[in-house]
Amino acid sequence: MEQIFVAANGLRFACLSEGAGPLVLLLHGFPDNSSTWEHQFAPLVAAGYRVVAPNLRGYPPTDIPPNGFYDGATLAEDVRGLIEALSHASPPSSSGMIGARRSATAFLHSIPNWSAARY
Repeated sequence: MEQIFVAANGLRFACLSEGAGPLVLLLHGFPDNSSTWEHQFAPLVAAGYRVVAPNLRGYPPTDIPPNGFYDGATLAEDVRGLIEALSHASPPSSSGMIGARRSATAFLHSIPNWSAARY
């Protein structure tokens, strides 16, 4: 597992990343951070996925937004931007996301061809 930085939606996101294959994005809730998902990396990587867990906006070392927006639509745009940056294209059809209720729900309304699980 390595820490990478990804530019998306005007911010610099710190992410934990490992593996190759279809992208699985792990989204934390409050008050957690990307390390919440450390134990899920090994089984997902072993199953053939590229696993990325970002620290969401405002969670160091990810940038703190200058405008202070943390609403659902903005979070969804963050996730869309992360997927596009990590996929180097539009959201792929063979990927998925696991996340906290607010993060996952906001995002699912914006990209219907993605699958998600919420905890």
